Amino acid sequence: MTSPDAERARTGTPAAGPTPLTLTPGKPIRLSAGTLIAEIQPACGGRLSRLARRDTRADDFDYLVPLGNEPFPSDEWPKAGAFPMLPYTNMLREDTLHWQGRAITVREAPAASSSLHGWGLRRAWEVVDESPHCCVLQLDSPAQPEWPWHYQAYLAVTLDALGVDVQLSITNLSTADMPAGLGLHPYFRWPAGARLTFESEAVWRSPSEDVRWPSEQRVHVGAIEVVSVGGGLDTEGRSTWFAEVPADTGRFEARIDYAGGLRSATVRSEDAAWLVVHSPAGRPYLCLEPSTHRVGEFDEDHTVVPHGETLSLAMRIDLR
Repeated sequence: MTSPDAERARTGTPAAGPTPLTLTPGKPIRLSAGTLIAEIQPACGGRLSRLARRDTRADDFDYLVPLGNEPFPSDEWPKAGAFPMLPYTNMLREDTLHWQGRAITVREAPAASSSLHGWGLRRAWEVVDESPHCCVLQLDSPAQPEWPWHYQAYLAVTLDALGVDVQLSITNLSTADMPAGLGLHPYFRWPAGARLTFESEAVWRSPSEDVRWPSEQRVHVGAIEVVSVGGGLDTEGRSTWFAEVPADTGRFEARIDYAGGLRSATVRSEDAAWLVVHSPAGRPYLCLEPSTHRVGEFDEDHTVVPHGETLSLAMRIDLR
């Protein structure tokens, strides 16, 4: 007998109520433009499961780590593809939202890490529009104890011959004001020799892999450059940096150049206040995550969304 969770994942039907324990990739929505291809898995959190270029020899160059075909736990997902983060990004301190005199526990049992990156990546999204170059998904999330607001989210992925646009939005359908934050979480390939450059007003670093909060600030002037040794960000073992948007431009632009200089990926966002840069030592992936608020500081750094209003975040990835 097929479980309700498995059936919803197979058909792409949105899950109602608690987060399903397992997500199962199905037949992806495939977009193509020129030599670029993109695949989306609506049933796996609206994840962009593949982003690649096919060259003249019919070989594929994957910019993102491709998502496999095997089912996976909703709280222990593969480090692959790109997924939306909502109604907040990363984690809240002690899994608690302090809001108008209330302390709301955002952890949703039994998923052990259900507070990490919100719920959008753990639910099945509904396909509302599809074409050879674009896909639009919708997620309707009724109020629940862990998040007592009803919201509706949209995720649009548009591919052209030069790259991909990803647009994420969340609308408050509750009568009361809702705090909200958005983020996008791609896993880029990060092999030895790849080079990352970007600019930031200031960079905050987590002291260790076990501590997720930014606690050490280092101000930079000009471009920051990191060369991959097959994973990791620095020689001191820090895996995560939290970069503030440059004050002079108000937008992020981060570029990965792959060995040989024949391929590159440039991430741009004009809506993000922070860019989370994440790569654990020994793991050949690099996350460049545009976010509207600082990790752990949601209580002081969120957007208040009144009834019927919408918060949006866009990310452009130019590919060469």
